[in-house]
Amino acid sequence: MTRFPIVLLDYDGTLAETQPAILRSLKEAFEASGYKGPSSDALKHQLSKGGTLQTLFQAIIPDSDVDDAKAFVRHYRAYYPKADQEETVLFDGVKSVLDDLKADGATLVILSNKHAPTVHASIERFGLGGWISNVIASEPDYPHKPDPRVMTDRVRPLFPEVPASDFLMVGDTAADLGFARNSGIASCWASYGHGSATQCIDLKPDFQIDSIAGLLNVAR
Repeated sequence: MTRFPIVLLDYDGTLAETQPAILRSLKEAFEASGYKGPSSDALKHQLSKGGTLQTLFQAIIPDSDVDDAKAFVRHYRAYYPKADQEETVLFDGVKSVLDDLKADGATLVILSNKHAPTVHASIERFGLGGWISNVIASEPDYPHKPDPRVMTDRVRPLFPEVPASDFLMVGDTAADLGFARNSGIASCWASYGHGSATQCIDLKPDFQIDSIAGLLNVAR
């Protein structure tokens, strides 16, 4: 049996090492949008917040408007599939951990701020579909983590009778941990991922893991 029957798993920086593909695609998208590509450090700083492509662009180009941001997002999504195919890998041990969690009776749900079609494509490419019961990712007109409406509007309808104590949110950024706190559920910080250690520690996660294998000790 598992301590947390419903495990909500972030994708980027938690199950998959996507940062090389993301950085490459971001730089290409900035250049295609007519801007000099920011430094890797500047991009990593924004990525550590766990926001969306639009919020990242607007943070780096603060005088941009909504149309500029939408154009940037379109460029990014055009470049990303090739970079993802060539550079993204699963963290070591992911499939084994998912297998053990599912064998213990946990329901595994991907909960990501990443573009939904991109998450689905990556899950299919890595053959993770057999372990994942649902995928909740970024779609137009839906809220994003850390907004608690992600829980009320998108997660809760799937599990209407499950008490909050049965959920565990596992993620690497402040967006994941803030979402868990805002939603009144347990949180587990994947410290090996892309998040800012200072921001994540400040949110006082219930658990911390230094590799995906550590999740078994949390969940059991």
